[in-house]
Formats: sequence, C-alpha cells, structure tokens
Amino acid sequence: MPSGDTMAQEYVLIQPDHAHLGQIALTKEVFEMIARIACEEEDGVAGLDVGPLKRPVLCKIQDNLLNVHVEVKIKYGSNVSKVCEDLQLKIFQAVLQMTDLKCNLIDIKVAGFAFNAH
Repeated sequence: MPSGDTMAQEYVLIQPDHAHLGQIALTKEVFEMIARIACEEEDGVAGLDVGPLKRPVLCKIQDNLLNVHVEVKIKYGSNVSKVCEDLQLKIFQAVLQMTDLKCNLIDIKVAGFAFNAH
C-alpha cells in the first residue's frame, strides 16, 4: 500500500488482529456512504442539504482519526436536539458496526427545515 502524507489523508488504516495477513484500508468515501445511509434512516431527518456544489456528508481523516460532518434538513415540528443526538448515535453505531472503527467527531449542522416532509 502506498505511503506518505498525501495518501495518509485518503484512507483509515484498520489494523487486523493477525498482522501477518496484511492490512485493510478504508477510504473516506466508504465512511461518507455509511453516514449518508444513516441519515436516510433517521426519522426526524427530512434529507441531506444538497446543492450543485455542495457535499452534505464530508469525512476528514487526520492522523488515522475519522471526523464526520453532515448537513441535514430537519422535519418541521421535530425536536432538533433529539434528532441531532439520535443521528450522531446512529452514525457512530453504523460506522462502528460496519468497520470496527470509532469516530473521533460527528458534527451535525442543521441547514434548514422541511415543512412538507412526511
């Protein structure tokens, strides 16, 4: 696997129990997809804040630590704090379950409300 500072920012290295078998590296796009799916499954979330030049889910990897930033729209009438806390927990659990990695930070930004969300 290539090494260097540039590549260190592109993936998280998962150390297997049996190091002699090799290494597993997951790109930040894998974590973005996991977070995106978790957002779609959360009841109070109306959707991601998408736009032509926007990336509503952004993962950053620094020093082999994963930071997740998500911009969502909340369903009108929902308890914003509860929805955000539930979403943070859902993302954390999804990443942990699928990759065995604990997120360093999960930042939820409420970009607006959806008044017609069902």
